[in-house]
Amino acid sequence: MTTYKNLFQRNYGIFSDEEQEKIRKSKILIVGCGGIGATVAIMLARSGVGQFILVDFDAYSPSNMNRQICCFENTIGRNKAHVVRNDILRINPEARVTVHETLLTHAEIAKLMSGVDLVFPAADDFAFSLFVFRDAKKSGKPSLMVVPSGTWANVSIINPDSPLPEDIEGVPKLSTYEELRDILEMRKYKFGTYFYVPLADWRIDYYRDFIEENLPPTQICPTVWLSSALGAFEILKCLSGKWKPVASPRYWSIMRNRIRINRVNGFCLQTLLVWQRRLMWKVFQTRFGPFQEKLQSIWWVLYYRWMKNRESTDHPHDHSYEK
Repeated sequence: MTTYKNLFQRNYGIFSDEEQEKIRKSKILIVGCGGIGATVAIMLARSGVGQFILVDFDAYSPSNMNRQICCFENTIGRNKAHVVRNDILRINPEARVTVHETLLTHAEIAKLMSGVDLVFPAADDFAFSLFVFRDAKKSGKPSLMVVPSGTWANVSIINPDSPLPEDIEGVPKLSTYEELRDILEMRKYKFGTYFYVPLADWRIDYYRDFIEENLPPTQICPTVWLSSALGAFEILKCLSGKWKPVASPRYWSIMRNRIRINRVNGFCLQTLLVWQRRLMWKVFQTRFGPFQEKLQSIWWVLYYRWMKNRESTDHPHDHSYEK
């Protein structure tokens, strides 16, 4: 007969019986079972976490294949949370997994936080996740932030007394989800993400269509899984109590050629970029907003031409971008 200790025997070379038992009894709420949500869930299941609440109303589509750990040809069209639940039970048949496959409100999700040990907001809608982080803070629950884009990502545990993800990412702290969602979808505010091109290695034509035509953020499997692995490890630190997690105001910063720990407002390039986003957003709320928008449009034309020329120089035989 296969027992829990048989399945996770190698964990006991790191964790004591008491620490592994804490992991086994832990309960995790994951809101969004896509690229990062499902990957963290599967890694935690393979680490011995015994209880999950999975929330996702979406189904797998072909565009998920490049990065989502439970997306296969035979799962396309199926609800993501149910597929992840089945894979968790294939790993550990004793796990207890509750699935919510409908679109829940923030109030409904907040109710699910009672009794869980950690919350992972991983919705495709970043504005939606930001308000889940706020509810976790109000509920006194630690939460996990994983934000990947291209070859760049940030990862951190958000404790109830920690600075929120808005402080790490430079996003305005607006009072309602609808207001934040709308503002992040506006063209002039998307211009605050210039660093996606030089830091996250976006192709300039894809970035143009992200700005102009509302393409989704570009992501690749290695960065999504690498940042998810760091996130799962940080959760295990919290659950077992064995190590001190990397928690806000500290955060992991992943780039194509380095991984390091930064601090909110610390001496690093992201701090400069975060303050650039903050200042831009604040100026847009003043009478100088229209003037800034004109300057930004001029800057955008010059920036696009410069990056386009740089790409042509770096990749002389690459003349097209296919959607």
